[in-house]
Amino acid sequence: MAVTETTLAGAKATNDKTIVLTSATGIANKMLVKVDQEWMRVTDVSLAPTVQVVPGYAGSAATSHGILAPVTYGYAADFVTVFGINPQTEVVSQSFGVSGAITGPAGTGVPVVYTVVYLTKASAGAYTIALPGQGQSNTITFISTTAAAHTVTMTGNPGGSDVGTFTAVIGASLTIKAQPGAWGILATGLCTVA
Repeated sequence: MAVTETTLAGAKATNDKTIVLTSATGIANKMLVKVDQEWMRVTDVSLAPTVQVVPGYAGSAATSHGILAPVTYGYAADFVTVFGINPQTEVVSQSFGVSGAITGPAGTGVPVVYTVVYLTKASAGAYTIALPGQGQSNTITFISTTAAAHTVTMTGNPGGSDVGTFTAVIGASLTIKAQPGAWGILATGLCTVA
């Protein structure tokens, strides 16, 4: 059997034991669910697409996830790698389905490792990200998963390059890199920065 991809139909708080999927076709008890970097084990599908789960499964961190966050589910054997998640060497992904601050996985500060941020708000989202610390050198890639004209404001970024405006298409992207006290623009895809 192969993994199935869908999205969250509603946001998930850090320790929620229930998630609501946009589609739950074929989901079964004992399957694994991956949302961003969090693994969950399915315990009850009797009310699918509302699914009971064990959050933070296999040593992954139980975290919050935004509405429309990408979800993959299947049996353990369906995944190429299930265990051994190391956020210092692997890409961390997060999703944000409401306007507001882009924070690290713990809900505070800014991401400090290489991170893919999925912007999942169905309508135009207005996001902000604080300046990186002096010792940071990580990269963050923002990807729109909805056809909405999102904005990402790099609060206090010097040089007039502080607002990325996404074209209202799925897949528009912006990649920034932490430099001492500022975000440098590495790449844009259907996104302008001014």
